[in-house]
Amino acid sequence: MKISIILDFVCPYCYVGEKILEKALKEKNLKPEFRFFPYELSPEPKPQPIVNEASKEYFEKNIVNWAKQENIEVNFPTISPKPRTALAFEGIYIAEKYDKGIEYVRAVLEAYWLHNKDIGNVEILIEIADNLLIPKFEFADALLSGKFKEAHQKLNTEVSEFDFDVVPTFYIDDTQLETFPRTTEKWLELLK
Repeated sequence: MKISIILDFVCPYCYVGEKILEKALKEKNLKPEFRFFPYELSPEPKPQPIVNEASKEYFEKNIVNWAKQENIEVNFPTISPKPRTALAFEGIYIAEKYDKGIEYVRAVLEAYWLHNKDIGNVEILIEIADNLLIPKFEFADALLSGKFKEAHQKLNTEVSEFDFDVVPTFYIDDTQLETFPRTTEKWLELLK
């Protein structure tokens, strides 16, 4: 089985949605192949969203309540403006080289949504890679030299032309799910 996900690391729906998927996969004892497609919500040069009281209220009302129903911890990140995510996406290329793609994606999501870390900061990303035993210097060199910048920009542009309405968007094998499953129960039905 292959699961593909269109996501952005600063999207709360992507974090909670992936955590729900993680729970369902664990319950079913499945270890699919993963493919990640970047969809930066605020790519260069678009202005980055500012974190404010209205965004916090929306988060509390919509994200926190949903996450609680699924027993998922999530915190409101206070980093403002929201971090750009291109470097975090470039890090996936190195993580996948060491078969740590899903671990890296989950660690970046958790760094932002649980620990309020600035995932647009290369030092934070290097720390995440190092904690996953991804060779620190190779990872740092790839990000600092822009080794995967062009590949990431090309893929990000291609993904923007896909036929989808929201992030996250999930695919099982090559079939796009009509809506993303918002409960573990729904994922368990789909993973039969």
